[in-house]
Amino acid sequence: MLLIFMLIFINVIVNDAVNYTNCNTIEKIIKSRSECMYNPDEYLDVPHIIARHGYPSETHIVTTDDGYLLEIHRIPGPKSGKRGGQPVFLQHGLLGSSADWIMNGNNALGFLLADQGYDVWLGNARGNTYSKAHISIPVDNPQFWNFSWHEMGTHDLPAALYYVGNITEKPKDIIYIGHSMGTTMFFVFSSIYPQIAKNVKLMIALAPVAIMTHIKSPIRYLAPFSVDYQWLAKYLGLNQFLPNNKILKFIAYDCELFQIDKEICENIIFAVAGYDEAEFNQKILPLVLKNDPAGTSTKTVIHYAQEIREGHFQWFDYGASGNMATYGNAVPPKYNISAIKTPVYMMYADNDWLASFVDVQQLAENITSLVGLDKVKLESFNHIDFLFGKDAEVLVYRPLMNVMRNFTDHL
Repeated sequence: MLLIFMLIFINVIVNDAVNYTNCNTIEKIIKSRSECMYNPDEYLDVPHIIARHGYPSETHIVTTDDGYLLEIHRIPGPKSGKRGGQPVFLQHGLLGSSADWIMNGNNALGFLLADQGYDVWLGNARGNTYSKAHISIPVDNPQFWNFSWHEMGTHDLPAALYYVGNITEKPKDIIYIGHSMGTTMFFVFSSIYPQIAKNVKLMIALAPVAIMTHIKSPIRYLAPFSVDYQWLAKYLGLNQFLPNNKILKFIAYDCELFQIDKEICENIIFAVAGYDEAEFNQKILPLVLKNDPAGTSTKTVIHYAQEIREGHFQWFDYGASGNMATYGNAVPPKYNISAIKTPVYMMYADNDWLASFVDVQQLAENITSLVGLDKVKLESFNHIDFLFGKDAEVLVYRPLMNVMRNFTDHL
């Protein structure tokens, strides 16, 4: 009997040594297993993570007008079971998913909003883990991956927001919160379809990304190659964004300069967006590494690289001949930010590699419906910290919810 117990114990310890990658030694696991980043959410998908935390959980499938099937997750209210609150739509950033809004446990924005009585909807853009399907085009067909954040803004958001408005019967009460690419998508949507987008009661932009002239992210190194499609296909993946080891090492060079853990640097999310060891919630690292990157198209990343190269917030650049065929002009059109009619509130951080304050300020100056622009009150706060920061609740979410109250019906 003792032998069986010892074998089971050894097996548990060995499995922990494999799974809890942040724990350096088996001895450390034995001494303090609770400190080794064990997180049961690591083995669950988003609907089950929501349910495990005690909240009601729903899954909805939205079909876009061009045939993509988007899986959207819903927390329809607090743990008490109360329903009928004002809808809030949360949209993840580049290479993210709906998981980004709930991975930070009890301090996650998705749960905090549900606690306040909001009806929380978590979007998933085409091509990520939860939205990798189409009514007729197979995923292995190059046509499936022929999209960027332009199509996410012109097809995904209109379909998802219409669906939420229809289900909740509150189409003009939706509050939209986007992070990173989630802001880009909305700026595309609201600049092209301002009359439709103005039905959104408030748009909150966390780390807004549109103008990208002054970014610090290593993604800027891809800008010179953004028209070299053979090079891009070789090193980034022809359809789905699957950067090879050479390009990952190239992009992660800045990360390694700061002597950050290799495992973190080799994750494209941290390599591109930066890493703040002091602010990042280390307890959720295994969960973040498991869920992100959640996937997207190579064209999405190329579109951002073009933004950096050209210095404009513009439609996709197919080259002179391709632009003539697509747009009837040798250069792609620019998005008309001044056409946005939706009230917009933005938050930025000084240490953000992807959303430089200079670029955010220029963007803000062109949004005539701007209702606020605030800086996070922590100098080291960065792009990822808006989601996974230890102090995100105090520095971002509480101020954000104070602004929301001005646009919120009685809950």
